Amino acid sequence: MSRSQEIVSLPEEDYKAVLDVITRLLSHKTAHSLASLFRSHLLPLLDASTCFYAWADSDSLKPRIIDAVGIPQSDFNTIQAYFPSSPLTQHLIDRSSQVEAYDLDIPRSKLQDSIAKFFGAHPACELRGSSYLEDIRTILLAVDLSEPAIVIEFHRFNACPESFTRREKRILELLRPHLCQAIKTLVLKEGLNNRVSTTDEDPLESQTPMVQVTRDSRIVDQNPKFRKLFKSVPGDNLSSSLTRFLESGIRDYEKSSNLRTLERNAFWYCRCPSVFQVDITRRKDDVWLLELHPLSDPCPAFSPILKQFGLTPKEKEICCRVRQGFDNQEIASQLYISFHTAKTHLKNIYRKLDIPNRPRLVSFLNKQ
Repeated sequence: MSRSQEIVSLPEEDYKAVLDVITRLLSHKTAHSLASLFRSHLLPLLDASTCFYAWADSDSLKPRIIDAVGIPQSDFNTIQAYFPSSPLTQHLIDRSSQVEAYDLDIPRSKLQDSIAKFFGAHPACELRGSSYLEDIRTILLAVDLSEPAIVIEFHRFNACPESFTRREKRILELLRPHLCQAIKTLVLKEGLNNRVSTTDEDPLESQTPMVQVTRDSRIVDQNPKFRKLFKSVPGDNLSSSLTRFLESGIRDYEKSSNLRTLERNAFWYCRCPSVFQVDITRRKDDVWLLELHPLSDPCPAFSPILKQFGLTPKEKEICCRVRQGFDNQEIASQLYISFHTAKTHLKNIYRKLDIPNRPRLVSFLNKQ
């Protein structure tokens, strides 16, 4: 019997903690309560940084993430795409094992090698969440290959000097059947239509449209929300307004020598009937991430100032678009009003703010 297969004797406090988790699993009722249990009890017990659990096809083990703790939502697709190529996964399947870990069962160096090969073969996936994958030091993995197959994976990051030990592996071996049963119950109770996707879209679909683009605004990758909003595909270019934001965001980034103190301009993108704040960050190499956060107030930065002058909600929306550089015809189209009505609103804005013309209005708004 190898060292990794030895039955480990746990201290009494670990057995008590295992029993406590099993007892708590019996009372969980919702996806939220199960995720909370992983966060409050499982991660500390296993000294893990993050985890996810997923439903998977037992033939391909392509996971559909049910929930995750500590993992950025934008990285789910990358994790799902990488999982089938993980050497630990293949090692576990080949041996018909139930719980495996790097360093205990296979060398951790295979993890880094497989991640490097994955990124080389999947450039779009590399750009989407590569920093998370590259920060993983080691993985502790458990599966149940019955129908539906369940995958549970715990991570430690490079900041943690230690790998998983036989103690953590033994704890997960004891908990695995109870955790898998609880997850299966959740899947059967809540279904696979919202939290667990059976399509190629994000299983936990973000409400924030996100896109990754090159410096010249060519789309490299996008999430389903962005694709639905713009009907775009990789290789397309951003719209002219988003391209202007991208160019400004790149200038902000390159002007700052200290990224910790970087102060980015706030951009508001109007796409009737919704308004979004656009956040722009640099990812890897020369690829940029744009996140469009839905807003209830189209002009959050200077709305209080405009309110002091008695501007109506429609006039504030027009100010927002003027500040972004849209002309009267574009504003009229976005707000579903006539060109004449847009001009009338603009005249009322000039009067209320005591401003003579459009350039002065833009200057005023940019100072707020």
